[in-house]
Amino acid sequence: MKCLKLWLWACAVSVVVGCGGVPAETVAEGDVLTSSEEEMVGCFANCADGSVVTCPTMPTTCTSTNGVGVVCDGVNYRCPPTSCVPGMPSCAFARTTICLGVTEPFPCCNGTALGECTCREDGANPRCR
Repeated sequence: MKCLKLWLWACAVSVVVGCGGVPAETVAEGDVLTSSEEEMVGCFANCADGSVVTCPTMPTTCTSTNGVGVVCDGVNYRCPPTSCVPGMPSCAFARTTICLGVTEPFPCCNGTALGECTCREDGANPRCR
């Protein structure tokens, strides 16, 4: 019975891994790639911090710009900032806020350098560095 479960699990993993695609072409930073669902292998943007931004679901239309982000059916998914940007809260200010429903770390400005705040529980203040 254990062998059967292991075999089924291995088959499921191979199907999931095998369904991923390799991008048909590489886009240089700043270049725009536009695709439709029929010709799309994957819509993604490589970000300056080494991360990759993708559409959460298969969009009908998608544009991607390396270093900037992707637009999936009109919705923007941006690369994380690599430096302080206008309107970004200071880390000192962010420490005075209350966490409510925030589960992902968020950026803040620590002087002129980029910082990050993390909420551990609702009603608490975030920890920023």
